[in-house]
Amino acid sequence: MRKLIMLAFAVLIGTMSLGSVASARDARSGTVSITVIIIKDEVDDDDQTQQVPRAYRYPSPQTIAKAQNEIRSDAYLRGFLQNKRVQLRNVVGIQTAFNGGKIVYVR
Repeated sequence: MRKLIMLAFAVLIGTMSLGSVASARDARSGTVSITVIIIKDEVDDDDQTQQVPRAYRYPSPQTIAKAQNEIRSDAYLRGFLQNKRVQLRNVVGIQTAFNGGKIVYVR
């Protein structure tokens, strides 16, 4: 019985160490994907225009403030937007995708 418990414990310890190595490797190699969507004033049949959530098409002051705070606190995001020549004051919303990437809505 003692050998069985020790074997189970050894397997548990072995899988825990492999999991931490894999997550560390993913954190080092992966970068956050950022997509910039420009919201147009005119509504047309463009697929991208129609897929913009209403909360970002007609943003509240709280939504804009939350986006601006996120830009101020995230240096990587701010640098990426500046490299893409996005005027930071025109960002009206930032949404986090399921894969951890960011979707930035700009007017």
